[in-house]
Amino acid sequence: MRLEEMQLHTSPFLERYSKGDTDVVRFFEYKAPYDKREWTKRQQELKRYSFPRQGLTEYLSSYNHKIGSSSNTMENIQKLSMPESLAVVGGQQAGLLSGPLLVIYKCISTIQLAKKAQKELNVPVVPIFWIAGEDHDMDEINHVMVPKNNTAKKISLKAASAVKSSASLWQWKTEDVKPWLKEVFRSFGETAYTSDFLVETERILDQSDSIVTFFAKLLSKWFSDEGLILLDSGDPEFKRLQSEILKKMITNNKDIDKAFIAQTTELNNIGFQDPIEVQKDNAHLFFTKDNERILLYRNGNGFSSKEKDFSISEADLLTEAAQHPERFSNNVVTRPLMQEFLLPVLSFIAGPGEIAYWAVLGKVFNHFERKMPILTPRLSFTLVSDRINQLVLSKGLTIEQVLTDGTDKYKREWFSENRPIETNESIETVKAEFTNSYGKLLQLAEEIDKKLLPVAEQNLNRIISEIDYIEKKMEQRVRRKVKEPLAEFDEIMLQLKPINILQERVWNIYQFTNENGPDLINQLVQYPYEFNEKHKILYL
Repeated sequence: MRLEEMQLHTSPFLERYSKGDTDVVRFFEYKAPYDKREWTKRQQELKRYSFPRQGLTEYLSSYNHKIGSSSNTMENIQKLSMPESLAVVGGQQAGLLSGPLLVIYKCISTIQLAKKAQKELNVPVVPIFWIAGEDHDMDEINHVMVPKNNTAKKISLKAASAVKSSASLWQWKTEDVKPWLKEVFRSFGETAYTSDFLVETERILDQSDSIVTFFAKLLSKWFSDEGLILLDSGDPEFKRLQSEILKKMITNNKDIDKAFIAQTTELNNIGFQDPIEVQKDNAHLFFTKDNERILLYRNGNGFSSKEKDFSISEADLLTEAAQHPERFSNNVVTRPLMQEFLLPVLSFIAGPGEIAYWAVLGKVFNHFERKMPILTPRLSFTLVSDRINQLVLSKGLTIEQVLTDGTDKYKREWFSENRPIETNESIETVKAEFTNSYGKLLQLAEEIDKKLLPVAEQNLNRIISEIDYIEKKMEQRVRRKVKEPLAEFDEIMLQLKPINILQERVWNIYQFTNENGPDLINQLVQYPYEFNEKHKILYL
C-alpha cells in the first residue's frame, strides 16, 4: 500500500477544532488533541476517580469470550483491573456486515492511538470499542450499500418486529438472514475470494443470535489479535454496572438538561446550529416497557412518555434503576457521561458529527465535577484500487481533485476537448444558408399567390426539422464514440465519492476485501498513520 495525505474540507467545526481555534476549543477541557502533553494531563485527572474495575473486567471477559476474542484481547481486559490502566474508546451502532467503512476506521484509530499512548505514558492503555447496542433506530443499521447501475443501492434486511426495542434485543432467525446475505455478496461480484468469504460469514451468522452479536463477532475476528476489547452497551449484564450512575442521572435530571441547554446556547452564539436537538423537559434517558424503548420527559409528578401514555414517579424510577438497570438506556447526552463513570477514558475517538455534539456536553460533565476526555478525531480514509488510480491518471486528474471537486466538471471539459467531429457549427451554417436561400422561394410564392405563403413557411419548418433530426443522429454517433471514456468518469466517482459523499460513509469493507483478499484489514490496521487533521488516501 502507498499513502498520501490531503487537507479535505468536510466539517467546518472539526477543522476549527483540529486547528485550535479559540472560539471552538473553549468548549473542550483538553484543547490540543494532537499534543501528547494533553495525555499526561488527562492521566493525572483520572487518578482522582475510581471505576468499577472488577465488575468491568468480569463482564468484559465473559462477553469477549462469548464472541470469540483472542488471548490478546483477554490480556488487555485483565490490564483494566490495574489502577493505573487507561482506555482509548471508540464506538458505533451495530451495522450489518460491520456497516460503512468508517466503522473499520474507528477500530483502527482506537487501536493505534492506544498503542501510541501506552508507549508515551508507560502505563497500560487498552483499546475499547463501545457497541451502541441500546440504539433502536433500525433504519440506520439494517442495510448495506452496494454499487449498482452507476449508483449506490441499499439492500435492506426487514426487521422481525415493528416494536422499537434496542438492537441488542432484535433477535433473528439466521435462516431468514441468509438470502439477504447472498444477495449482498452477489452484488459485490464474483472473485477468487467470494465463495470463501460467503461460507465464513454464514458460519459466523449461524453463531449470532442478533445483529449486535453478528457485528461483534466480525469485529472480534478482524481486530482481537490487536487486543481490541468489545462491549455491548445494550447487554443486560453490562447494565448491571450502571445502577448507581442511573440514580445520579435521575436525581440530577433537571440540572443535566439545564447544563446541556446552556452550553448549546453558547454554541449557537458563535454561529453553529444545535448538534443535538433541544426538546423541552427531555430527561435524556430511555425506559423499556414491554420491549419498547420509551424516551422519558420530566413532568410535575415525575416522568412520562412524550405522548403521556406512560408515566412513572421519580421514586419508582429510582427503584427501577436499583432493581432493573437493564430497563434503562442512555441517549446522546447521557451516553458519554455513563462512559465517563464506567471507563478510565484517556481519549475518545470521534467522527466529525461526534466532535460537534460533545461540544455541548462540557457543562453536563462539570455538574458532576468531571472533565470531558480528550476528543481525538478518527482517522479518515479513501481506498483507491489500481484500476481506479489508472483511470484517474488517464484523465489527467488526481485523487485529490476528485475528492475535492467531483468529476462532472472534468467530464464536461473532456467531452468538449475530445469530440471527434464538431457538428454544431456546421449544422448552424447549413441552417442559416438554407433559410437565406429559401427566403427567395418565400418571396416568389407570395408574388404568385399570397395563399401559398403559409404552405411555403410550413415546408420550411419541416425541412429545418429534418436538419435537426440528422443533427441529433450525428450527435448520438459522436457520443457513442466517447461513451466508454465518459462512463469511466462515472466509475471513478462511484468508487471514490458515491452519491457525492466520502466513500467511507457509504461502502462496506467486504466490497474491498472481495477484490483484494482477506489480508486487507490486517494491512490497514498495521500501517503506521499520523493522527493529524489530514485525510488519508491509500493506494491498494
